[in-house]
Amino acid sequence: MVVEDVMTRDVVTLAPEQTLRDAINLLRSKRIRHLPVVDEQKLVGIVTDRDVKRATPSVLAGVGKDEYDNSLLTIKVSQLMTREPITVHRASPLKNAVEIFINRKVGALPVVDDDHLVGILTDIDIMRVAYDLLPD
Repeated sequence: MVVEDVMTRDVVTLAPEQTLRDAINLLRSKRIRHLPVVDEQKLVGIVTDRDVKRATPSVLAGVGKDEYDNSLLTIKVSQLMTREPITVHRASPLKNAVEIFINRKVGALPVVDDDHLVGILTDIDIMRVAYDLLPD
């Protein structure tokens, strides 16, 4: 089995110039935790729900509503994304990808072909494979 057999092909992405608000809206509306960042289909980074939480100002810490709203609109994805994320090729054996998940403790691997995003492999994709292999 190779990565391409189980990866998610319809990937929700962001552009580097999009805002923190855009990231929050996509994560919530799509109910996902990882957003690859692409510049004309070339993978340039990844943003996770944890990155977004760390970058979001806390109203509990005394940040006013105007400052909070302004931050969401002025912080760019390029400021909070992980550059040069760990990736995997679509033809890679799935076992190699699982080894990366275990050893590097990541929740998703963008799937690339010549630096162009073609899919994403998440921990949930791996869990689906495991589920299908379990007896009833």
